[in-house]
Amino acid sequence: MRKNDKFPFAITRKALVVYIVFTVLLGLFLFFVRGDVAGKCAACIVCPMLIVYLIYAYCKESKADMKAHDTKAQYMNGSYFESPEWHEKYVAYLNEHPFEKPKYQSMKLDLLKRFQRREYLVKMILPLFLMFCTLCLIPLGRYYMAIIGFCLFGFLFWLEFSLYIGMPVRKWLKGDIDYEEIEASYLKSQMLFYKTNALAFGTTHLHGFTEKKIYAIDYRLVEGISRKIVRLKKYEDGIYNTEEYQHFAVIHVRLPQSGNIHDVEIELNEFQVQMAIDKLSVYKIGEDLMENLSVNEHKENEAVI
Repeated sequence: MRKNDKFPFAITRKALVVYIVFTVLLGLFLFFVRGDVAGKCAACIVCPMLIVYLIYAYCKESKADMKAHDTKAQYMNGSYFESPEWHEKYVAYLNEHPFEKPKYQSMKLDLLKRFQRREYLVKMILPLFLMFCTLCLIPLGRYYMAIIGFCLFGFLFWLEFSLYIGMPVRKWLKGDIDYEEIEASYLKSQMLFYKTNALAFGTTHLHGFTEKKIYAIDYRLVEGISRKIVRLKKYEDGIYNTEEYQHFAVIHVRLPQSGNIHDVEIELNEFQVQMAIDKLSVYKIGEDLMENLSVNEHKENEAVI
């Protein structure tokens, strides 16, 4: 795990002491060294307010961490998902959000339509606008800036446009796959959708997709589905603001050549992950399936490797 060198800074007890000492020294400098009205006002008003805010931010994050520690314990010992309250919510979710089915009679068409999302169109507008704005630099003689700007914003436009036209699907279809067999499984599948992800239980394959990849996994290679929970801490201006829990269905796949286990992670909501775990047992009757749970913590702009 590699952390961003800029933000966020977790306010530990040691960091809090350093911040407060620095703020006190800054206040003394403004009051005695600078000594004017503005400096004394800053020392008497701004610096104390800053110290109070730092203490508040520290207490807020510490309280959230303590609560998260208790929640993690409930996740790991199973009491959270085995509680009557959660089971009642799970049953209600099952009744309100049953498995979906493909909308079209062609797997390619259905997958491409899934990628034609409105948010991709919205994200294309700004780069497209900026591309035309850079062309205005040509009459001013700034050719290099125009070319660099056009290429840069054109690349950002292409990133969203390639998703909208389903480029991951098109690349996957060009691979070495048995299209007819996979399509026959896909068209009779039962599907779960969350954000830009999907997990579908076909007749012979377990299907899924994210923004970057498409999957069609033979049930004979699936060793089980586990739950992975990630606590995502969100920071604003380097200060802890809020958090959310992300739930992933982790599909354990035994690679046919090496025999090693490869994990495929697809983000769903907490009820859909349980639906996936329960559904797989229907297709793998009598087999011992891998089921475990992991709880990790990430910061919003942390790069996980």
